[in-house]
Amino acid sequence: MNILQVIYIGILITLSYFTIFHLILWFENRGNLKRGRIKDGDLPRVTVLVPAYNERENIASTLENLLAVDYPKSKLEIIVIDDGSKDNTFEIAQRFKSKHLKVIRKRNSGKASTLNYGIRLAKHDFVAVMDADSFLDKNALRQCMACFDDEKVAAVTSHILVKRTKGLWEKLQDIEYMIVAAMRKAEEYVNIIAVTPGPLGVYRKKDLVKVGGFDEKNLIEDVEIAWRLLKHGYKIRMAFDAMVYSIYPDNLKMWWRQRKRWVIGGLQTFFKYSHTMFDRKSHGVGNFIVPASLIGYILALLGTSIFSYIILSRLMNFLLYVIAALAVGANPLLGIDFSYNVDLLFVYGMMMFLISLAVLRLSFRVHGYRPNFFILLLFIAVYPLLSTLNLLISAYNFFRGERGWLTK
Repeated sequence: MNILQVIYIGILITLSYFTIFHLILWFENRGNLKRGRIKDGDLPRVTVLVPAYNERENIASTLENLLAVDYPKSKLEIIVIDDGSKDNTFEIAQRFKSKHLKVIRKRNSGKASTLNYGIRLAKHDFVAVMDADSFLDKNALRQCMACFDDEKVAAVTSHILVKRTKGLWEKLQDIEYMIVAAMRKAEEYVNIIAVTPGPLGVYRKKDLVKVGGFDEKNLIEDVEIAWRLLKHGYKIRMAFDAMVYSIYPDNLKMWWRQRKRWVIGGLQTFFKYSHTMFDRKSHGVGNFIVPASLIGYILALLGTSIFSYIILSRLMNFLLYVIAALAVGANPLLGIDFSYNVDLLFVYGMMMFLISLAVLRLSFRVHGYRPNFFILLLFIAVYPLLSTLNLLISAYNFFRGERGWLTK
């Protein structure tokens, strides 16, 4: 066994450790996934911010859905903020104006800036942030509010899944988000939830204001704010029974651009908080999230490089053998040895594969999902490779100075 294989086995062991860590958290706390329903009289007042930019295709459906949620209208303030859309998003939203729903137009300045603008307008003690292409289960907002039973809880994220699952890319992402939901819930129990995604996140307004609001220079403000809240000692929870469905890319091109923005924003956040590495005062950010992110970047680079080298070197050796055999008039297929000697690389590879299957089974079981075999095969064999490739290329673009919004 050469040094590259030893390193690759080390990578597999590290990945297995992080996966098993999440599985242990999940099984230890699986009886506490959901919280009880809050009575109407105990529900706090909430301002829902809906930032929108060029959302004419979704804004009407989103607002219809939002107005139908099971939450006392007297305790609900909805503010739709059109961020300088170039289409008729503002005009469509205007049709829904009422005593409890305001529609405001402002000059385009980006999502984070729009959210900070909305926070200043919000009347209530809690602020919910909802994307203009997301759809809430009737009880989603109510169940999020049930998680604020501790004054140290500054934010609550919902259970996010894919709205449309007809196309190949949507089906692949649907599986991904099922896994993410299960693992994110596990992270709640050690307070290391590292993102409060845009489809629906609820915040305690005073805590948001205290830490300075959303970072207007970051491409993924929902990640950065989560890290900042954790760094200041606050708690973030996940309402597992608060189901929210969002529209995600339905083709490779849009998926690639979205993930590129996520990677660049993630690197922005990582370098912003890299100084907290192993700093106990930074709580879960310095003790876990920053080191885990660094390990993830290193493993992606090393793992892809070594895997590519092993595969390409074996392919090259095979091609050289075929050329040599043909040169002397021999049949190259007769000399191929199809046997395989089991080694540590194979053993640890199988171990990682079986652990990954356990995560998939858990996620499918929780969501009552029966996967299509072909889709599952693509998700296991192709999707991770594409994600890693996107990570490496996007990171390269980041270090070249690219910071554009990249998606809508």
